[in-house]
Amino acid sequence: MTMATFQALGHTYDVTLRNLRTLREAGPAREARVPETASLDAGATAHLLDASSVLRSRIDDPLELAVVTAPSPIRPRRASSRAESVALPAKATTTLATQTVIAEGLRQADLQAARDFGATVIDEGFDGKVLLKVDSVARAFDLVARLQARQVGSASPNFLRRVVRLKPSAPVTAWAPAKIGVPEAWDVTRGDASVSIAVLDEGVDTRHPALRPAVVAERDFIGDKGDSAVPDGDDAHGTACAGIVVSRDRTSPGIAPRCSLIAVRIAMGDGTPDGWVFDDYATADAIDWSWRQGAAILSNSWGGGAPSDAISRAFARARTQGRQGRGAVVVLAAGNEQAPTDFPASLPGYVTVGASNHKDQRKTLTSADGEPWGSNYGPTMRLIAPGVFIWTTDILGTAGYDPGDFTRSFNGTSAATPHVAGAAALMLSVSPHLGASTIRNMLGKSARKIAGQKGWTQELGYGRLDVAKAVALARAAQPSPTGKVPRRAKKR
Repeated sequence: MTMATFQALGHTYDVTLRNLRTLREAGPAREARVPETASLDAGATAHLLDASSVLRSRIDDPLELAVVTAPSPIRPRRASSRAESVALPAKATTTLATQTVIAEGLRQADLQAARDFGATVIDEGFDGKVLLKVDSVARAFDLVARLQARQVGSASPNFLRRVVRLKPSAPVTAWAPAKIGVPEAWDVTRGDASVSIAVLDEGVDTRHPALRPAVVAERDFIGDKGDSAVPDGDDAHGTACAGIVVSRDRTSPGIAPRCSLIAVRIAMGDGTPDGWVFDDYATADAIDWSWRQGAAILSNSWGGGAPSDAISRAFARARTQGRQGRGAVVVLAAGNEQAPTDFPASLPGYVTVGASNHKDQRKTLTSADGEPWGSNYGPTMRLIAPGVFIWTTDILGTAGYDPGDFTRSFNGTSAATPHVAGAAALMLSVSPHLGASTIRNMLGKSARKIAGQKGWTQELGYGRLDVAKAVALARAAQPSPTGKVPRRAKKR
């Protein structure tokens, strides 16, 4: 066990590092000491890295990957300290430290200092990102500290994240489109092909007949498929998310079926029935590629684990530089532990989405749907949207959630997030001049209060997604022939 420290989002995190070799040797007894590893299969993780040249470059020996955990909550440091020290959240996501470091804004002298430390450059990405590698996991944290002391733009440990998928829900009659006003919104628009939604996930089956006509770009950032985002095996999560946004199937249509899809593979299954893994550097680069590719909305049904400045900075660029400066709308899943939101859903200024059910309740462990999970909550919550018993696309053939090409059992805040992404796409289809912050505000303003709700809360945000109202608000904000946005007449 090794102690380490890193900074992210203005805070300092003191963590422990336990490599997979030690944990494997400890056997079942490790689960009591390190609950984050309860479903982690060290052998499967090692095999996964062998299957991807991207992941294989992050560590020399897969068993040297280190599980990042936090000790008991840490007291804030003195006010004179450079950053407040806080506890790392413990959730369903396992954070794994590698031998690599993500750096931005390096000057030649900074790069030379890194090389003098023993680092080599193994990749160069968008917006000045550089991936550096040293000879051990512990030294990666030392390199981060050295670069931060030189006041470079950003320096972060490059983590792998293992996310545990929710089990599929029990299928019921399709309910979500009617509940959130999609038919009424379609009286105005079904979307415009000029509006593209990037779905960043474990791949999208872009061969699917319901999705293929919408695809305008795709890329694999985690594996070796280049300009293909098609997933492996049963990795159906991203295909389901994409279908909720843009499916052109008559039985299981998306919210914005005439909009375009940018399919971005940032994760892959880890060889176990319930886990998928992604990499911070690849994810940050995928975010930058997406908004540079023209994505108006970025739909992110993933999260958890340690915060990353590299990812948060990429999201900030999307929000401020996307769409020629109007900003791309970044939509984030709140998470499914019925606990406080964590990274990246805890980032302020984005559209964080919780889940609702067919009874118009917030999804909780005791809500009327009977599903054994609950939507997360927190100060960044914007609204809730359908997240149980969702009909959508599945991987073609027998792979995926169900034997056919569609599923009726997708769930989680992962399902809620693309509903909101689709609503944002319809809004921009009728008023493409609107900025990302305006869309965010309109989504909250148009949300329908659920029973007993009087105002914004950490659990509900501003209420449940109302697509028809959101589109109506966006349409009313269309500029007049003079270029001015009409104002409502004041009440007398």
